[in-house]
Amino acid sequence: MKSAAQLQSVLTARAWDKEMLMWIGSEKALYAALSPVEPQVLDLLDMFDPERLPPDDDATREQLQSSLHQYLSALKPGPGHRVVLVVKSIGLLARYDAGLHVFFNCFVGGFALVILLLDGGAERVDWPDEVRCEGNRLLHYFSSPGMVKEFFSTDG
Repeated sequence: MKSAAQLQSVLTARAWDKEMLMWIGSEKALYAALSPVEPQVLDLLDMFDPERLPPDDDATREQLQSSLHQYLSALKPGPGHRVVLVVKSIGLLARYDAGLHVFFNCFVGGFALVILLLDGGAERVDWPDEVRCEGNRLLHYFSSPGMVKEFFSTDG
């Protein structure tokens, strides 16, 4: 796990590698680490119209990927327009097995950087005995091969 200071050095690099980053910690701490950079923020929940939800998992995955493709294509990063995109509600990517290929195919590169926000929050939930909570499930999903390569946190 890398520190917030190491994230700052990535941000100030002349060009970025075609890789996804993950922030493990609070959203507030991420924005403090990004300062003075003003990120573009995308909440994946906003990719869905509550009045027209897809009927099943396959349709949900297809809609999510299609909506992401349209959104990312519209950002058009380039030499005069560097974009740091913070992505929230990343559990949807894992839940519908959408992966990260849409980010790799049409967005990340020398002038665009994606930071997935894994905000565990400080709140502890006492789940009933019949509910099994796997706290690191999202971390395991996004650390599998072909996914996120660098993880950052305030704890470093």
